[in-house]
Amino acid sequence: MVKFRKTRVRIEIFLPTDSCICNYANFMEKIGRVTSRFKEVTEVQVKSSKSSEASKYGVQDMGVVIGGKIKLSASFEEKELEDVIKQAKDKISEEQPLH
Repeated sequence: MVKFRKTRVRIEIFLPTDSCICNYANFMEKIGRVTSRFKEVTEVQVKSSKSSEASKYGVQDMGVVIGGKIKLSASFEEKELEDVIKQAKDKISEEQPLH
């Protein structure tokens, strides 16, 4: 029997959805390059920077929130996002028994 963990690292991406995609294309490409390496353990959600969730996290333009706790600005480095995903993944592994 194969055992697996049901919980994934939630990545919330906040964008100004009323803006031209050219304004955040590089930002999304950067996120895609990192999250594609972790596709088995991440759940990516794109949300408006005008949403109530964005207000809750203090995101006003573009930003990334990992696991509902760690917020990165639009100018994050790819290595920074990768490290945060790894830390969140490890924390989930510690908290979640195998099913």
